[in-house]
Amino acid sequence: MNKAIGFLVLSFFFIKGNAQNWKELKADYSVNFYDVVNAAEKHFENNKKGKGSGWKGFQRWVVENEYKYYPSGDRSTVDPYFVKHQYEKFAVNSSKLSALAGWKELGPKSPGQITGHYAFGMGRVACFYVNPNDTQRLYIGSRTGGFWKSLDGGTTWAGGSTDFLAACGVNTIAVSPTNPDTVLININNSNNHYSHGIYQSVNGGDSWGLSNFNPTNLGWGGLGSNREIYKIKYHPTIANLIFVGTRVGMYRSADNLASWTIPVANDDFTDIDFHPTNPNIMYAYAKNNPNVVYVSNDAGVTFITTAIPGSAGSKGTIQVSTVCPDCVYYMSGDGLWKSINNGVSFALVSTPNQSNAGFAVSDTNDDNILAGYLDAFFSTDGGQNFNQVTYWSLGNTNGAGSGHQVSYNTSTNYIHADLQAAECINGVFYAVTDGFLVNSPDNGVNWNILSEDIGIRMNYNLGVSQSNHDRTIVGSQDNGTSVNTESGWVEMYGADGMEGLIQPLNDDWMIGSWQFGGRIITHDAGESISTVTPGGEDGYWIAPIFYDPNEQMKIYSLAENVYTSDNFGSTWTNIGSPSFTGTIKFATIAENNSNIIVAVQNEKMELSSDGGVSWADIKGALPNYSITDVVFDPLDDNTIVVTYARYQVDNAKVFITHDQGVTWQNITYNLGNMPVRSVVIDHTDASTIYLGTEIGLYKKAMEDNTWSLYNSDLPNTSIKELEIMWGSNTIRASTWGRGLWEYDVFGRGTYPSITNTEISSRVTNEAPKEGVDQFVTSIISYDSTITSAYVEWSINTSTFGNVIPMSNTAGDTWVSDTPLPDYPVGTKLFFKVFAVGDNSDTTETYKFMYTVKPFEYCATSGESSSGNLYLSQVDIAAMSNTSVNDAYTYNSGALVELDVNQSYAITLTANTSWTSNDLGAWIDFNADGVFEASELIISDADTGNSATANFTVPASAKVNEILRMRVRLGYWDSPVFDPCGTTLGEVEDYPVMISNTVLSNTDYNALVDSYIHVSPNPTNGQIHIKSDTDKINGVKLFDIRGRLILEKSIYSNELILNLEGLSDSLYLLSIDMGGTTVIKKIIKQ
Repeated sequence: MNKAIGFLVLSFFFIKGNAQNWKELKADYSVNFYDVVNAAEKHFENNKKGKGSGWKGFQRWVVENEYKYYPSGDRSTVDPYFVKHQYEKFAVNSSKLSALAGWKELGPKSPGQITGHYAFGMGRVACFYVNPNDTQRLYIGSRTGGFWKSLDGGTTWAGGSTDFLAACGVNTIAVSPTNPDTVLININNSNNHYSHGIYQSVNGGDSWGLSNFNPTNLGWGGLGSNREIYKIKYHPTIANLIFVGTRVGMYRSADNLASWTIPVANDDFTDIDFHPTNPNIMYAYAKNNPNVVYVSNDAGVTFITTAIPGSAGSKGTIQVSTVCPDCVYYMSGDGLWKSINNGVSFALVSTPNQSNAGFAVSDTNDDNILAGYLDAFFSTDGGQNFNQVTYWSLGNTNGAGSGHQVSYNTSTNYIHADLQAAECINGVFYAVTDGFLVNSPDNGVNWNILSEDIGIRMNYNLGVSQSNHDRTIVGSQDNGTSVNTESGWVEMYGADGMEGLIQPLNDDWMIGSWQFGGRIITHDAGESISTVTPGGEDGYWIAPIFYDPNEQMKIYSLAENVYTSDNFGSTWTNIGSPSFTGTIKFATIAENNSNIIVAVQNEKMELSSDGGVSWADIKGALPNYSITDVVFDPLDDNTIVVTYARYQVDNAKVFITHDQGVTWQNITYNLGNMPVRSVVIDHTDASTIYLGTEIGLYKKAMEDNTWSLYNSDLPNTSIKELEIMWGSNTIRASTWGRGLWEYDVFGRGTYPSITNTEISSRVTNEAPKEGVDQFVTSIISYDSTITSAYVEWSINTSTFGNVIPMSNTAGDTWVSDTPLPDYPVGTKLFFKVFAVGDNSDTTETYKFMYTVKPFEYCATSGESSSGNLYLSQVDIAAMSNTSVNDAYTYNSGALVELDVNQSYAITLTANTSWTSNDLGAWIDFNADGVFEASELIISDADTGNSATANFTVPASAKVNEILRMRVRLGYWDSPVFDPCGTTLGEVEDYPVMISNTVLSNTDYNALVDSYIHVSPNPTNGQIHIKSDTDKINGVKLFDIRGRLILEKSIYSNELILNLEGLSDSLYLLSIDMGGTTVIKKIIKQ
């Protein structure tokens, strides 16, 4: 049994015979939830669990349904329209709903940059329509994102017209054969497929009205019932005749759904089609009677069945073709059959080895047939043979080989995975997948993606950046982990994306997840990734992960055990586990005392006060239902809120404790019984609580006893997670089917917005470093006047109180007047930025912190175990150095001397002419001990023997100090443009001195020597420093690695320095002349 559900207490009474498929049991609400789980587990014990097997779909179903029925698993007493009824009840009983507009869609709504995502797609498309008379008119239905349309062949799309219906799932579309503006859709719940009835549009889907074919008129909705609509079809030639395939039979309406009859009751009709020329003949298929095709010879008044010889019960699909009017095709996982006599009999054509959710026969040449599920296959001989024509992975397409982005841009056989439906229209094959609507105009040879401009992501969780308003990491079903940035979306990884986080003070450093607790890390906002999964055990489907708010490079990853990493995922330690067995489902950490952690599994809840080592039960009098989220009040570690989403009338959806679980209070109040999926508490004085529910977002202040809606313009989709961005006063919502959305924190829409905050050095495992000034810079937007901005800081604890004013340097940019204080290595420095508006409306950022690191450059080396490859010569400015194969060398005697704002050439030469040689170099211009991407002065991949580049020393470069240049030779896709780590080749470091003078180095040195005298030089002890002009204010002595060795302040024309205790080496003497600085080389020997 999979660990995600391994702890469940299953009821093991025998379930309707072993022969019954677990998927059928899943749809039968008289069957206990845990009996379905048991049947599925037994099925997958003896069947594959790989892609396309249904195993992942089963796991998703467990996650999206267990909380509704826990602990009994009883589904027979659940109202199928429970959520809709609760939402309507709240609206009726609420005196006034929030009238404020402003929720903003963030997407994704178009392809971004595809980096590590090997199977990119926009989202699952369930159904489609193409106007045969105007193929520029396209309609699609999304499983969770509603109805979308394009009038220009897919170049642009419009959606959102179904956002505020009872549900957002659209699984079937029917369009009038005489008027494409008349559209019928089924609206259903995305996770359980309950139908809310057929909605009709007379304006091409711009607006919708509920038709007569609805649950009330049909008598649907009894407890434990499950009424699904699978297919809606207009008769192609008989006006106003409509057929509806449902879970409880075939419905026939001759008056445009004003009334109906039921020609065949009870069967699950999933497909309907019509004879191309004879209006009386039609065909249907029912998945519960899988080995027959239904045939009608009287326009659907009555039906007979025709057996499919040799069919073994797999679900099938039917197709017709105008090329052979009397032919009807049937395909399932068992094979392909064809009838040439209007369905009177069928003959087996072939038994291709693939599923058939996407099945279509050409309407211009019935030898051409498309079929497939995970990938598409095509036949040009009437179905005798099939060849694969698409690939679900970007790594396997005909454009693969140069990265996923190139593969996506250039391949003609990529359409994402999992075909959901297909049709041939005017000889062009169309299909929908878990990613797109696509078509092939040349019988499957080349494919076009038509639906890039849609917003239908099924998001699980999100993580926000507290230092950059424009950055969020999001996980989604089918479409992996994505990063929203100021430049657009970055598609970072595939699979099902789950929880994610962003380092608070380094918005390039992120950790994402895939199912069962797999972890990926990026240090460049999704440009590149690596795996950092801890331990050897699976976690929950959406396994919790978070950072320590008081040690922000420390990460907690929770599975069955609690793992911590003190270096942002590089290494992990198993520190303990709660007393309950199985995986931790939800967890949270206190904001102020981060030794306090809460972990949840179903109804069980335990608290650790020692950082996860030991645990105590705090469930107390809470209900025995499955908890769906848990959160601390960021202003009070004693206050915890938990939520529930049980589909029962229990008035027990939200509870709070103010004493860490000693006592609990039910604060469901007027929320009623709306299932709650997520909760967050903001940082305002009101400590407003926000609830993300199955429909709607609700809020109340901590001390209030009434909930109100806060969801104007927010689609009626399930809200899986909420996060607060402190500085920008923003709340973000991860929705199931409509992507990422944001709005203002309540009451703070007009406050100053601190959208970006940074210090001089990005926080990493090696920075900020001791001795490097850390100025604080923030971007603050405000519609009026900022009266003041300032930094509050403290060391080792987040008490703050010490103030540094900030000044407005340009536009919306504010910079601290002085840097944060420089403390010894190991000191923790905490700070916040505050912005005060002219209405005394004060905004504060999140609590930022960093630990001071030693001033050391990152470790690096080359290695030549696979070949004798090294740098033979480096030429830059006036410095030229030759070398041998040393793996790593610091060339202390080869000083590189440069001037600010001057341009120079650098040439790097390898000892071989191999075409795959990669050459790069950096100069640490800002002297922060980190080689940043902006400090890369040459980068030449696959360059052969040598590379040359020109660069300009920036005006902001640190002058009159010893800096560092790093040169790297790599080979064949090695990370040559990463200055750290070990790769094939060689690395060399050089000292750099930058001056701020218009004179050449030769002229400058001659001028200095005329009035500043240092002797003896070389020296074996003391040196005498004398100025013939101005007095000397002070001196600093640096070693060749840039470290300050000694410092002395004076006000005199001369002084003596004693160097007797120093090692024999080259040193640089910086002489402060009161306005100018003079640099002299000193040799100690």
